[in-house]
Amino acid sequence: MKDHASKTKGLLWVGVAIVIGVICAYGLSPLAHAIPWSWEKKMGTAFSIDLPGQECRANVQAEALLQKLVTRLYPLEPQDGDFSIDVQVVKNAQVNAYATLGGNIYINSGLLKQAQSPDEIAGVLAHEITHVAHRHIMEGAIEHAFTSAGLHALLGDGSSMAEWSNYFLKMDFSRRQEAQADEGGLQRLQKAHIDNKGFKDFFARMEETTAAEQFLSDHPANSARIAMVDQYPVQNPQPVMTPDEWKVLKSYCTDR
Repeated sequence: MKDHASKTKGLLWVGVAIVIGVICAYGLSPLAHAIPWSWEKKMGTAFSIDLPGQECRANVQAEALLQKLVTRLYPLEPQDGDFSIDVQVVKNAQVNAYATLGGNIYINSGLLKQAQSPDEIAGVLAHEITHVAHRHIMEGAIEHAFTSAGLHALLGDGSSMAEWSNYFLKMDFSRRQEAQADEGGLQRLQKAHIDNKGFKDFFARMEETTAAEQFLSDHPANSARIAMVDQYPVQNPQPVMTPDEWKVLKSYCTDR
């Protein structure tokens, strides 16, 4: 039995060595895209983030408005059929939004409170959808798997789910990934005929406030990001929702 366990662990280490070789030769992106989406979905379920008391889907009217916004942005591209998303608002005062494995996208109630228009939320959401589409979260997971913490979680005593969930809550993206998410997000807003001024206003305002320290640490804003907006003008922008509907969505996850 002990010999079998040793052989299994030995094979895992051989697999690790092979994957490291592939990463060194080709980089993370081709490897992430080679992993079937069905596998990522299963990993997303296995490493799901525990959000006790933070779920907000009981507000039926606000949830319907959130999904109305989601359908304006996804699906839009031919490749959108290659992945799926699930968007939800969670009760958290931090100004933040983030995506995890398997297309799970979370918008903190603190970000909703900070936003001044539904177009701003659409801009943030389009950015996060692009992270999912480009498999950036899978790239990060692969990279983390080869850190000491990641290797311990994969090959250790099996009590690793919480460690991985915590990693996805704190993961950062590279400059390349952020640029891709900005560009793809702006293209998505363009195709959806959603005014990208909300995207520009939100990130510009976030640079000027300390309330968004966590958001900016995960999604670094800069003048290049804001300038990129002008490269993707939106023809005939259509409102995302009415002012009254925006009030309902903005109050999502607040105590009444």
